[in-house]
Amino acid sequence: MLKGISKAARAMKNQTARNDVIANNLANASTRGFKKEVSLFRQVTSGDGVIETIVQTVPSHEQGPITRTGRSLDMAIQGDGFFVLETDNGERYTRNGSFVMDAEGYLVSVDGHHVSSAAGSLQLPAGAVRVSREGTITVDGTEVGRIKVVRFEDASALENAGSSLFRAPDGVTAEDVPEEGTVVLSGFIEESNVGVVREMTDMIAALKAYEVAQKALKSQDEILRQLVGTVGRTGTSA
Repeated sequence: MLKGISKAARAMKNQTARNDVIANNLANASTRGFKKEVSLFRQVTSGDGVIETIVQTVPSHEQGPITRTGRSLDMAIQGDGFFVLETDNGERYTRNGSFVMDAEGYLVSVDGHHVSSAAGSLQLPAGAVRVSREGTITVDGTEVGRIKVVRFEDASALENAGSSLFRAPDGVTAEDVPEEGTVVLSGFIEESNVGVVREMTDMIAALKAYEVAQKALKSQDEILRQLVGTVGRTGTSA
């Protein structure tokens, strides 16, 4: 009986966690370069040998819609790959190519992180900026550097670092994408890969699953209450 209550409570907790993931996806449906998270249910064995179901979240790196902006410093990667940003916490990886120039002429993200090239940060002189499909940047016809694009053997191993950024945990290494394998679209931006209709459907399913588990919990609790009351009356009669 107590095991049934425990399982129902665990199911409610898992569906709540799933709902939180969906809510975060919906909140970022218009965030450029955002990658939705997907809830996976896994069975694990606890220390006392009990098999439990837990929720694990992993990012979905499915490419989001690419839209035209007309800004030369807006860039989108077509296919696999990530832009590399230099942050105070080390390298971070993103698909959000909404870049600007700071006061010193460095190419930076909207959060102020320097965009990496093979030679380090990119400092651009004043002039007309053009970006080739290979990621090469020229200013007034003079080449000043090439945007660094990397990929991972298993991108799902990347960890969410917030603001459409990812970090590579220990043991996960980036591989430079060669010039001939890079497709950078200048004047375009990659939008969030969140499908609002799909997320709303999943949210409804999570809510219904929660309600089923809640009813099961209440039924188990009612049966337990009746059993306790019956045993109590039997003991009094004896």
